Amino acid sequence: MYIKKYWLISVILVLFATGIVYAAKDVNITLTFGGVKLGSEVRVVEKDGAKYINLPFLKYLHVINDWDPTEGQIDLRLGKFSFKMMEDHTGYQVNGQTRTLNHAPFQQDNQLWFPVEFLLRLGLVIKSQDRQHLNLDWDHHYLVGIENVKYQERPAFLLIGTRPFKTKSFLLTKPNRLVVELTGVRAHFTLDCTTGDDPLVKQIRFNQIDPDKVRLVFDLNRPVGYKVVSDPTQPDQVLIVFNYLVQEISFFQKDNEKKVYLKTSAPAVYNLKSFTEPNRLIIDFDGATLDGASTPIAGDGQWIAKVRMSQFDPQTVRVVLDLNDTTSCFVLHARGNPNLIEVRTIQKIQHVNWSETEQGGKLVIEANGELVDELSRLKNPDKLQIDLDFSQFEEGLAVPWFRSSQIKAIHLIPLSNTEVRIEVDLAHLISYDAELSPNRRKLTINFKRAPLMGHTIILDPGHGGVDSGACGRRGTREKDVNLEVAMRLKDLLEDVGAAVVMTRTDDSFIGLYERPFMANYLSGDLFISIHTNNHPDLTVNGIEIWYRQTRSESQALAKCVLTNIIQTTGFKELGIKANRPDDDFVVIREPQMPSILIELGFLSNFQEESILMTSEFRQNAANGILQGVMNYYQK
Repeated sequence: MYIKKYWLISVILVLFATGIVYAAKDVNITLTFGGVKLGSEVRVVEKDGAKYINLPFLKYLHVINDWDPTEGQIDLRLGKFSFKMMEDHTGYQVNGQTRTLNHAPFQQDNQLWFPVEFLLRLGLVIKSQDRQHLNLDWDHHYLVGIENVKYQERPAFLLIGTRPFKTKSFLLTKPNRLVVELTGVRAHFTLDCTTGDDPLVKQIRFNQIDPDKVRLVFDLNRPVGYKVVSDPTQPDQVLIVFNYLVQEISFFQKDNEKKVYLKTSAPAVYNLKSFTEPNRLIIDFDGATLDGASTPIAGDGQWIAKVRMSQFDPQTVRVVLDLNDTTSCFVLHARGNPNLIEVRTIQKIQHVNWSETEQGGKLVIEANGELVDELSRLKNPDKLQIDLDFSQFEEGLAVPWFRSSQIKAIHLIPLSNTEVRIEVDLAHLISYDAELSPNRRKLTINFKRAPLMGHTIILDPGHGGVDSGACGRRGTREKDVNLEVAMRLKDLLEDVGAAVVMTRTDDSFIGLYERPFMANYLSGDLFISIHTNNHPDLTVNGIEIWYRQTRSESQALAKCVLTNIIQTTGFKELGIKANRPDDDFVVIREPQMPSILIELGFLSNFQEESILMTSEFRQNAANGILQGVMNYYQK
């Protein structure tokens, strides 16, 4: 009896040691997919005689995933198929129908592992394998996705393949449709052709006309041009981009100010040409289709004689303004409406005045038309530079004599026939804000003594080093966005007197608890953690800010920052959200000061990622956070 007992214990110990029953074997198995050896983030283990691959591998299959490690629930989506699974359960559902695996997904070492047999059901095949190697590939070259996206704010559809493919396309009428033939792929069984809320496309149909050729038909609501856009860095993806529409023209005049408005269905890209004898201005809209007739339109009877609009070529709408005189004019996007183009005359700067106030002082600039301004702070020497485009100084304009403790001098500098600059030499560190009158003819710049002097602000760029955070489909890494916005914000905060401490200033990994520890050790006044978001639903977009539910000052800071960052970026507002006491947001739970976590936008959203990549957005985000902090201290 004792011999049997000891023998049983020995067997159990051996099984535990080898991991045959209870744990995945710790064997270094190399994974190759599509002929490419994958990086270290994708791992393969063996358990109970079956091979498993961890969750990061699913991005190579274009699978959207949502895993709740607390409940063990797994939601996957590939095209029109949704999968619901549970850890340690072999049964799962596909579009509501029950299926069964021989081996269940499981969680180990904070990783989720899928049996290879499940991946084979998605269309993969094992090319070869042994104890140290696993070679997978698709069983065919597939078209796996058609996504409704935006390209430069224009309607577009992203075609996603498992390998590079060739395209041939053409337009047909009666009925209006675009036909796109893809050579080198076949339609995956999960392919989803829903169009979403698209203004141009009624529906998408597909047909497998040859074993390796798919025909897509986009049924259109109206005739419209298009182009096919390829990205050399993503050879397995192609964008079908539809033209925006040039829709209508209207005229405006008030006093000496004259405008022509051109309405488009998306932000326009245009080129300008001007001619004399006769005087005319030509605007070529690139990637555009004319919505309406090409008959000449009568002008305003004063500045414009007539307007001619035509489809110059399949990708260009040409608008010709026949002018009555040689008045200088310019073209720009209307402020606050990216789908409106303005043609305007040059305005005159008539007054530049300085006056002292209790807070500091103010500079007032007045013109006879709407001002187009750009303010920038220069250092060494410390200056404020105001550039006014499409403007001229009125003849004889001079700055009146003044005495001020805030500024040393004001300089009026003509830059060209259509641009002027006003430079203000600052006496010491001060802050400012600018406001335009309702008719935008008067620009007032209010100067204030450094409002954040004496405050220490901790900036925490999320992730870093081996922890990249979220990653967009165009390769944008969250850790890079977070760091650049934080560094830009650091400069802005220091300009208004704050002492700024960064939890990281380069691509380094900083532990989660080290970040608030640093803030508490230095007795910071505010803690701002900067992040970028991700979501399994690729259409979700916008900015949200998290705070600790029990901290009213953190809530007040979150409100101030969100209001201003929405104004400066133009992103959708998702609101401020309370992190409950039982949640594990360390960076807003541990700091002993008002603390917030900003989610700047969604890298999972194709359109939003394109904006998050730009320096312009990152500067605008920093500007918004700065103004939010300023407003918080002024409340």
